[in-house]
Amino acid sequence: MDAPFMVAVSGGSGAGKTTFVKNLTERLAAETPLIISMDDYYRDLSHLSPEERTSVNFDHPKAIERELVHEQISLLRAGVAVEKPRYDFASHTRTGQTDTLTPGKVIILDGIFALCYPELYRLLDLKIFLDVDNDVRVVRRIGRDMAERGRNFESCAQQYLGSVKAMHETYIEPTKCHADFVVPWREFNHRAVMYLSELIKFELAKDAQAES
Repeated sequence: MDAPFMVAVSGGSGAGKTTFVKNLTERLAAETPLIISMDDYYRDLSHLSPEERTSVNFDHPKAIERELVHEQISLLRAGVAVEKPRYDFASHTRTGQTDTLTPGKVIILDGIFALCYPELYRLLDLKIFLDVDNDVRVVRRIGRDMAERGRNFESCAQQYLGSVKAMHETYIEPTKCHADFVVPWREFNHRAVMYLSELIKFELAKDAQAES
């Protein structure tokens, strides 16, 4: 099969990447995009005690098993299915279960580290960075971690002030320079979603025409 069109959606924690990807996917329904969350590639910490796991800096690029991400994205780009791990945020471990990912026409990689690793972003055809004010992101992140990851407000706030803010400024914000498009996303940006979805469709049609 033809190589999939590879898209990355990056931005700081709480930038609204999941919402953006959901809306982009809806406009690309006919292409049935494959969505990959980089969160599932966090390193398995089952060898550490529960106390040691909570002290790990999950907002540092080293928290991701980048070799595995690169390997699996490379295989998918080559048309080969992979077994993606599942990650449990409550225990900071992999569940032992996997999801079979089969490449299609479009693959969307969603995650704060999507533009951090040169060997990975060189595989991408379209790179998007969601630009959101820090105060908006921190409110969203704390709300998400409390609702979805079983954490309390105090631990979320302590983590943000202790490492998240600094990690964003040091490692995530600078990756904006690798993006093809920087999208303001404080509120729903319908025009950006529409434009980028049409751009992807255009690139797919252009490739199909070139090969016919």
